[in-house]
Amino acid sequence: MSFDSYLPLLSRNALISLTRSSGQALVEFTFMFLLFLIIAWIPADFGLAFYSGQLAQNAAREGARIAAAERTLVSGTTSCVMPSCTGNIFTETAARISSSLLPGATVTLSLDPDTGTNCNRMVTVTVSGTYNFFFYQLLHWFGVSGNLNNTPITRQTRMRWEAQTGC
Repeated sequence: MSFDSYLPLLSRNALISLTRSSGQALVEFTFMFLLFLIIAWIPADFGLAFYSGQLAQNAAREGARIAAAERTLVSGTTSCVMPSCTGNIFTETAARISSSLLPGATVTLSLDPDTGTNCNRMVTVTVSGTYNFFFYQLLHWFGVSGNLNNTPITRQTRMRWEAQTGC
């Protein structure tokens, strides 16, 4: 038997093996695509957590800036939970926080008591919330249990209150 007589047999077998493995490529692509998607999403998720911290810091700074110039503040601590914040300081602070990245964030305003001996009363604005990593939510969907999803973010800014009498 010559080599030419094997040629139709070889090409027919190659065609059969090609059609049997075409579904395998699709399955492999799907698994690799999911793996690459997870690998790409994890750094993006940490970036969003960092961004949420920066938003909280900017909100606390802006709230403290407004509170430092507010003449009608009274000593003590007040707080509100987003989105039910009312009042100029709380509203302006809450407007700078993403409610989707830090749901239910708390804004706390505190003014030092009047001791009468110095002109250094400070106003403090604190923004705190919990960032929920999407990757941990994904693990929870696949049956991994535990409290993996709570990452607290707290940012605070203190400034000198400008409306002190006799200073």
